Amino acid sequence: MDKHFSGLDGLRGLAAFMVVVHHTALKGTDIGGLSVFLFFILSGFLITGILVKLRLKIEAGRMGVWAATGSFWLQRALRIFPAYYVWLGLFLFIDHYWYHDETIVNLGWYLLYLQNFLIAFKTYAWEDFTHTWSLAVEQQYYVFFAPLVLMLASRWHRRFFVGVIAVCIVAIISLQAAGYEMVTLYPTPSTGFVFMGCGAILSVTDRNRLKPFANPLLVVAAIVLIVALASYPVAERNHIAKVPYVLLVVGSAASLSVIMAATLASPTAFAVRVLETSPMRYLGRISYALYIIHLPIALWVEDFGGLAEMSEATHIPADLIHFAIVSVVSVALASLSYVVVEKPFLDLKARLKASTTARPEVAA
Repeated sequence: MDKHFSGLDGLRGLAAFMVVVHHTALKGTDIGGLSVFLFFILSGFLITGILVKLRLKIEAGRMGVWAATGSFWLQRALRIFPAYYVWLGLFLFIDHYWYHDETIVNLGWYLLYLQNFLIAFKTYAWEDFTHTWSLAVEQQYYVFFAPLVLMLASRWHRRFFVGVIAVCIVAIISLQAAGYEMVTLYPTPSTGFVFMGCGAILSVTDRNRLKPFANPLLVVAAIVLIVALASYPVAERNHIAKVPYVLLVVGSAASLSVIMAATLASPTAFAVRVLETSPMRYLGRISYALYIIHLPIALWVEDFGGLAEMSEATHIPADLIHFAIVSVVSVALASLSYVVVEKPFLDLKARLKASTTARPEVAA
C-alpha cells in the first residue's frame, strides 16, 4: 500500500482551488502561477518517490530498468490520459460550434503534450486551453527523467536533482539573455523542472532532516514571501518594482519548498490537520479534473454569463459572481469526471499494480 503523507491531498486541493480564484476573483495577481509551482513541487515529490522505489527494486535484482520504466509510464498514462483527452475532446467540440474555434488549428501540440512549446516559441500567446501547459511540463518530466532516475544508482539521486535545478536556472538566465520574455520563460520546462527538482530533493531527504523547516518563524517568512510574490504583478504594472525573472523563480521555489517541507515534517500541526479535513482531501481528489475544466468554464461564463447584469442587479462585484459560478460548476463537473472518467482507470491502475507486486519480477 502506498504511504499516505498527511496534508498533501489537501495542499493539492488548495492549489487547484487557488488557480480557480486566480482566473476569476483575483485576476492580475500571480496566485495562480504560484499554485501551479506548488503543483510541480508536489508532483516532483510524489513521482520521485515512486521512481526511487522502482530503482531500489532494480538494485535488488527484482526488476530491469526498462521493465520498470514501462511500468511507470503505464501507471502514469492510466492516471493522466483519460480525463485529459476526454475534456480536450469536449472542449474542441464546444469551441468549434459555439466559441472561438481556435484550438483545432494547433491540435497536434495538445495531443502530444507540447502546448508549452507552442506558447513559448510559436504563438507567444495564451489561448482558451493553454492553461494545460503545466500538464505538458509534467508529461515531459515523466518521459525524460523517469529513465534517467531509474538508470542512476539511488545514492546519486540527490546530487542529480541538484544538478537539474542548476542547469535549469542557467537555461532560464540564457533564455532571458537571448531576449525571450515572460511568455516564453514561464511555460518552458526549465522553469517547471526547477520546482519538480525541489520536490524530488524533498522526496529523497529523510523526514527527520526536514524538521527545522517546521520552525514557525521560517513558515511565516515563507508565507510573507509568497504573498509578496503573488502581489508582484500589481507592483510591476504600477512601476513600483522590477525583479529579474530568475529571482522570482528562486524565491518562489524556496518559499513553496519551505511550506512543503513544513507540511511533511509536522503531520500533527493545526494547519496540516485542516488540510486533512474531508473537504480539503476531496478537493485534492478531484484537483486534476478541476484544473483542466475550470478555465474554459471561466471564459464561457465571462463571455455569456451576463455577469455585468447580475452585478448591477445584486450590487455584488462581478468578479465575485464569476468566482461563485465557476467554482460551483467546475467542482460539480470535476466530481463527475472523477467518478465517470478517472476512477475506472484508477481502479485498473491499482489492480495492475497489485498484480505486479504479487508476482515475482524478472530482470529485463
